[in-house]
Amino acid sequence: MRSKRTMIVATIAAVLLGTRIECSMSQTASEHAPDEKVLSEYCGTYRWQPGGFLYLQLWDEFTGTNQLVAFDESGEVRTLHPTDRDRFFAGPGAAISTAIESRIDFQRDRSGRIRSLTWRRDGAAPRLARRVEFEKSEDVRFTNGDIHLAATLISPNTRGQHPAIILVHGSGAEDREYMLPFARFLIRHGIAVLGYDKRGVGGSTGDWHTASFDDLAGDVVVAFKYLKKRSDIDAAQIGLLGVSQAGWIMPIAAVRAPDIAFLISVSGAAIVPAETTFDEARREMAVAGRRPEVIQQIVDLMRLEYRFAQTGEGWDEYSAARQQLATRFGGTPPPNFPGTQEDSLWRTMRAFYFYDPAPTLRRLRTPTLAIFGELDNNVLADKNKAAWEAALKVGVNRDYTLTILPKANHMMLEAKVGSNTEMASLQRFVLAYSTTVRDWLATRIRGFRSSR
Repeated sequence: MRSKRTMIVATIAAVLLGTRIECSMSQTASEHAPDEKVLSEYCGTYRWQPGGFLYLQLWDEFTGTNQLVAFDESGEVRTLHPTDRDRFFAGPGAAISTAIESRIDFQRDRSGRIRSLTWRRDGAAPRLARRVEFEKSEDVRFTNGDIHLAATLISPNTRGQHPAIILVHGSGAEDREYMLPFARFLIRHGIAVLGYDKRGVGGSTGDWHTASFDDLAGDVVVAFKYLKKRSDIDAAQIGLLGVSQAGWIMPIAAVRAPDIAFLISVSGAAIVPAETTFDEARREMAVAGRRPEVIQQIVDLMRLEYRFAQTGEGWDEYSAARQQLATRFGGTPPPNFPGTQEDSLWRTMRAFYFYDPAPTLRRLRTPTLAIFGELDNNVLADKNKAAWEAALKVGVNRDYTLTILPKANHMMLEAKVGSNTEMASLQRFVLAYSTTVRDWLATRIRGFRSSR
């Protein structure tokens, strides 16, 4: 969610409501904050005794800074808050640090290497998870013109060629690990996973702020071409998986490179991006209890803003409406409504907001799985599922599956209302997400290991 949500203007509702899209919580008195290098030592795959898997990685979704987050294949997700060396606690929600639900202790071998963890949840017997090494990681690079992209390829620790998935970013400054929680479980089923730093993030050059959807799709295509050349990757079984904004980018890449084997869109829209910002603004403000007339005033201002961005017309009308809204909220101009015609946000809007995905979707022949969250406040499930289906039918795509997962929000977390403000308190990914992806791939990838 946060800045990962589809468009910058999604922050409007949160700020006007006096809330934050970022779901950070205040630290408890006993919590201390080691740097990322220290936290990365705990990252890896752990196997519960007697079975099941737990993945620990750095993730910045909840606060905008990397924290150590535990992803259980059962769907449970918790941020681990350090209290001492090898000692952490987790709250009762994904990012709650003001209450303690569990205590987690790590054990080391004689050489000082972490070998296991013990998870003690109040009222339950302690659980042991041993660190396992069934995957291998390799840092790689590839180029798109003068853009150099840094990436990591995580592969099953077995011989032979593997199918592969390229992780495609949503909006915002996403690194190579951001998408891992949506695909890490596939590695033990025999699939290699490639994640790369978006332009201008981590080890990649360029600037995602100035890149168009076509530019970002080109980055996907060069990643695909890179994998096709590797002797350890099955060139006929390389697909894409992405969240949110990736739903606009991946079809462009798949049309450009028709030998891409499959495409999995998670919370991806099939309507014009600007329309998704209207949907989210309305939903977020309604959930927070804003009066209908206030919501309408904000949406009307957004329409004037987009009209100027798209056509260059109507500046005086927009400027007057902006001032009226500022007066209503105490005289301060609302965020993300530029006050000058030279503001760089206009350039961003022109590059992204008015893209129509339907013509590309009508040309898409790639086997496609599109997953939507019933409680997604941004990419409305019924509306976008219908738009995907209409375009794919016209284009005679012969292999597509469109599904809405109950209780899922934009990030596939099991939600109550789907709002940004409840993110920190949510506890798990909907289990149907991983089973849907796994079962769909099992019928389309040769040698898919179905062991659970």
